[in-house]
Amino acid sequence: MKTIGIAFAFAAGTIASRLLLARVPSGFATDLAQPLPVATDWGATGAVFWLVLAATIAVAFVVYALQLRRPLSTGGTLLAGALALVAGWFWLPLFSSDVYAYGAYGEMARIGLNAYAPAGRSSDTLIAAANWQWRPENVPICVYGPAFVAIAHAIAGALRGFGVLAVLDGFRMLACAALLLSGYLAALLGGARAAAFIVCNPVALFAALEGHNDTLALAAVLLGIVIARRAPALGAAAVALAASIKLPALAASLAFALDRILARRNARAVLGGTIVGIAAVVTASRGLIGGVRSGIVSHGHYLPLASIQALGLPVAALVCVFVLVRARSMGTPIDRWCTIALAAWIAIPNPYPWYALWLLPLAAFAHDRRARVTVLAVTSAALLRYLPDAAGLPSPLLSLGYGAIAVTAYVPLVLQ
Repeated sequence: MKTIGIAFAFAAGTIASRLLLARVPSGFATDLAQPLPVATDWGATGAVFWLVLAATIAVAFVVYALQLRRPLSTGGTLLAGALALVAGWFWLPLFSSDVYAYGAYGEMARIGLNAYAPAGRSSDTLIAAANWQWRPENVPICVYGPAFVAIAHAIAGALRGFGVLAVLDGFRMLACAALLLSGYLAALLGGARAAAFIVCNPVALFAALEGHNDTLALAAVLLGIVIARRAPALGAAAVALAASIKLPALAASLAFALDRILARRNARAVLGGTIVGIAAVVTASRGLIGGVRSGIVSHGHYLPLASIQALGLPVAALVCVFVLVRARSMGTPIDRWCTIALAAWIAIPNPYPWYALWLLPLAAFAHDRRARVTVLAVTSAALLRYLPDAAGLPSPLLSLGYGAIAVTAYVPLVLQ
C-alpha cells in the first residue's frame, strides 16, 4: 500500500479533474483550447478545481506520513514517487503558467532573442501561447540563470518541431526526472527516509508535474553536496553553480559554506570552492542582473497573498523573531538551519507551493520533530497560494484568513 498509495490518490484526483474539466462552462472555452490549460481567474470553477487538488494532496499525505514513519527501501521510495508522477501526468488543469514562460525563454534563445528582455508581441506560436497565458501583459522577462536558459534552448530546439505541447511536456518530464534524482541523492546523504521526504511529498510531486525548474536546481545542489564528501572544493563550487539555474541555490551555497566554516570541516576548501562558483555565476549572469534591474525592480508590486505578511509586516516580523529564537533551542546544526529556513520563508510575500522544495531537504535531514512537522505544515499551507490565481483575488477578510492559516502552520514549533 505504501508503494502505490500516493499513486492511487493522484490517479483519483486526475480522474476527478478530467471529469470536471468536461463540465467547465463554455465561457472558458478559450482557456481549454490552449495546449496545456491553466486555471486562471476561473472564479467558483477555479475554486472547485483547487478543492479537488487539496483533497488529493490531503489523502496522499496520509500515505506519505506512513512512509516517513516506516520508510520503504530507497528503490521502493523512488518507485512510489515515479508511480505517483505517472498517475498524475494527465491532471488538468494546472495551476501555474510557469512552464509556458520556460518554453518562451527557450524559443527566444533559439531564434536569437534576449530572454532577459521583454518578449513583445510575436507570431511565433510558442511565444504567442506564452503571451496569451500571461495576459493581460506578455510573458515576463526571464528571472532564471544562464544555465536554465541553455536548458530551455535545448528543449525548445529538440521538441519545437513536434508542437507547443511537446515543448511544454519536455519541461515537465525533465522536472519529474529531477525530482526523482533529488530523492536518490538525498538517499546517498541520509538514507531512504530522506529520499521519501523529498520524492514522495505530494506538494513536491505536483510541483514536478507542473514542470517547475526548482527540481533541477535542487538536484544540482544535492549533487554538489554529495561530491563535497570526497572533493570539498569541487562540491562547494557545484552547489554555488546551481544558482545558474535558479537563484535560491545561492542561499543554499552560502549556508553550506557557513555551516562548514562553523563546524571547521574542510572550511578553507569549501569557502574557496564557493567563492569560485559564485564568481562564475555572477560573471555569466550579467544579462539576468540587467534584466532584473530594469524589468522587475522598476515594475514590481507588493501584494502579499496566502502568507503571514498578509496579516501585516509587524505580525510577520514578530513571528519571524519567534522562529529565530526557537532556532537557538534546536539541538543540532541541521535542526537550526531548518528552523532558520522556516524564518526566511516568512520573508516571502507570495510563497508558492513549489518554493517548498527548498525546505524539504533540510527537514529530510533534521532530527528535531518540531522542525520536520513544521516544514510539512508550511508546505501544505502553501497550497493556498494557488487559490487566488485559480479563483481570483480574495476579499481583504478572506486574505486575512489565509494569513491566519499560514501562521497556524508554525504551531508545531511551540510544542515540546
